[in-house]
Amino acid sequence: MATVSRTALTVEFIELLARYDPRWWEIIEPDLPPHPVHAAGIGHGVGHRLGFRSAAGDGERLNPQPIPPGSTLLPAVRDMSVAVAEATIAASLAGQKPADIVQEVGDDICPEPPKMPWPKKWPVPVQLRQQLADDPQRVSSAVQASAALVFQSYAHRITDEALSTAFAGLADRLLERALKTANGTP
Repeated sequence: MATVSRTALTVEFIELLARYDPRWWEIIEPDLPPHPVHAAGIGHGVGHRLGFRSAAGDGERLNPQPIPPGSTLLPAVRDMSVAVAEATIAASLAGQKPADIVQEVGDDICPEPPKMPWPKKWPVPVQLRQQLADDPQRVSSAVQASAALVFQSYAHRITDEALSTAFAGLADRLLERALKTANGTP
């Protein structure tokens, strides 16, 4: 739904990769809890996917084995991003403007280093605090880039124009900040 942007092109690129290695779907199309905004008839009380998955079936998901200790950052970012997106959708249904909500979230996830790149209203995983202390530049940019992919996935698949535009804007902002953070640019 959203216009083509850097983040949208990045998601499309990862979708191409996912056709060859289904593990990439975990990044751009996370499991979602049931929600009235999602397509009717899908899910029926269980988590489901946002949209299309052209080449990978549910049997081709990542192995559900426990995540090794050092690889908890990206799943935590994905879970936070999905929670923020779902809260934004719910707030939009309640009459709030999606752009106002994502502006606040963007301010929280795009701080000037060395501040924590995490929404203030969401609990910060203990692992993130430690990883951020060890390597703030790399971890901050990973949080921002990973969250950008999730928000762009929502923007790409949601039909509500205000929500799509808000998610796409947030995704672009996060990707820009991730690139600046990774390059050490303030």
